Amino acid sequence: MPGRLPTKAEMKRAKKITFASAVLALIGFAVWQFGPFKAAFAISNLSDPAKLQTLGERGANSRLNKIVYWLDVARHRGFSPDTTIGWAQALNGTRDPRASLVKTELARNMKIADELGLLTSENLDRLRRGHAAIITSGPYSGETVEIDHIVPFSLAPECGNELANLEMLPKTLNRKKSNHVGERQISHAEKLFDAGLLKKESLEKVRQHAKP
Repeated sequence: MPGRLPTKAEMKRAKKITFASAVLALIGFAVWQFGPFKAAFAISNLSDPAKLQTLGERGANSRLNKIVYWLDVARHRGFSPDTTIGWAQALNGTRDPRASLVKTELARNMKIADELGLLTSENLDRLRRGHAAIITSGPYSGETVEIDHIVPFSLAPECGNELANLEMLPKTLNRKKSNHVGERQISHAEKLFDAGLLKKESLEKVRQHAKP
């Protein structure tokens, strides 16, 4: 026996529900597409510690470029690097003390990107794809930016893909620095060690390699 036909009131209610669902879906899409959440989600994937551990040598270099791109996207939508990184870390489960150290270094790379003029439209397209940006401001204008290991890779290979140990550096300065160890590298190695990211023997190597 066929079921009864819906009443006019029921049809009207169903149309209202359908319309409300469509509106909510549209709002959700707009928030995702034009708010900071898409950037935070992208950064959470790019900075996920478990994924970083599976990368080959220097595999995180392109990820740092992409993270800088997404941090710029979020900033243009009204959210600071600290806030966006915090959300990303909440999504991928990064905890202190690692979280604080990574947040500090990623925010510092954003400052470097600003100072070197890396956030032009052309450079943002390069960074979005993980490619090196071209410096447009300052004495190194025209050079590409390379990703440097603050504590040299040769002395601390376990930190080769650790975002807390990476920074953007003009090509000339990066090649000049090479595996130099000074006060800054020792201090940073100690921070990495305290965060459980650097082995004791690597810390000793860094200290022994320091030049007076």
